[in-house]
Amino acid sequence: MKNLVEHISRASLLGSILPIAIVASLIMLIALSGLLLIWERGKLIYLQGQRYKQANADVESAYVLYRLHPDDKELTAKEGYCLSNSRPYSLVRVYREQWGLYEAVRVETADSLAIACRLLGLEPDMRYTLYYLDNRQSVTLAGRTELQGILYLPQNGVKYGRIGSENFSGRKISDQAIQYSRKDFPTLDSNVLNCFDSLWARERFLIPTRTPNKLVKPFYLGATEFIRIDDSEIYDCILKGRIILYADSIYIDSSCCIENLIIVARKIVVGKGTHISAQLFARDTVIVESNAELSYPSGVWCTKYIELQEQSEVNGYVMICTAKQQDQLSICYRQARMARLRGLLWVNGAAQVQGIIAGCVVIGRAIYYTTQGYYKDMFCDFTLLENSEFGLPIGVGLSTMRRKEVAWVE
Repeated sequence: MKNLVEHISRASLLGSILPIAIVASLIMLIALSGLLLIWERGKLIYLQGQRYKQANADVESAYVLYRLHPDDKELTAKEGYCLSNSRPYSLVRVYREQWGLYEAVRVETADSLAIACRLLGLEPDMRYTLYYLDNRQSVTLAGRTELQGILYLPQNGVKYGRIGSENFSGRKISDQAIQYSRKDFPTLDSNVLNCFDSLWARERFLIPTRTPNKLVKPFYLGATEFIRIDDSEIYDCILKGRIILYADSIYIDSSCCIENLIIVARKIVVGKGTHISAQLFARDTVIVESNAELSYPSGVWCTKYIELQEQSEVNGYVMICTAKQQDQLSICYRQARMARLRGLLWVNGAAQVQGIIAGCVVIGRAIYYTTQGYYKDMFCDFTLLENSEFGLPIGVGLSTMRRKEVAWVE
């Protein structure tokens, strides 16, 4: 009897241990499977991260190649460009289109894992800071004027004068900084000369509408949005991206949020205190009022008259390309004493230039007007600084062929 009880006790003990062992084994198996799953998941995330980093690196490499070799047709081929034969995933596609006087360049990998779009200009040639057309006259510097860099001046050189009782108080130019200009302007590409005509040609096919309150068009998606508005003033709106806005005469209020647009009109006025980023193309007049700012990369292109008022600022380019020869004493560009321009000033006519320009200047003739009269071939209270940190418009003959990034856009 005693042996039977012991046998039954042992059997019961073994019967109770077996399920516990099975459960413990299952828990260990599940835990091990979970660890393996976590490890595989971590490995997958790591590999995806490395692939994403490599895709971004391929995009950056494509931009570097394009900046150095923009005319390489293999790089912009429709079938794409393989950065490395040993890596089939290094295939990238480069798309470019003209955006005003800049280029919009989109680069994407073959699997579309990485996509980027940037605006590019031309890398400036620092051999030019001032190019003053040779008109067989000498250039007079008066007031507090300072000209830096390499200066291309008429063969009669430079002299220092005064206005009334105020003598020249700036820094004199060394002989080593002076080169001789020619009677012709540096070459402009036909794309620059025809840019406004090509933009304006589309306007007549558009139906006038009201200004949208908010419109955002990414550069890497879809096509360009063309809008013709019948408003004479735009205010309290958000307009960003791949948009070309047409109007007859337009006033841009300080309540507007505008980024990377192209605006085409007969007359454009950027109101007081307005801060926008846009390229402005006008047939007649562009006025940038006091305390207004066109942030980089912006631009102003006109055929008749541009004015930068006190405390205004333009970052990018200002170009006057007159359609016909004007009176030599007729001002087509006026920059106030406290105005600033960072980038390129191109005036194929007469201009009154004061304030500060950090970049390069191409000018037909400088005229300084006072209440008593005017002075021909004179700069007064004008500061010209060297600046290699901006991109020139595409097609301007003051640059290398290499491209320079001016903005990252969405």
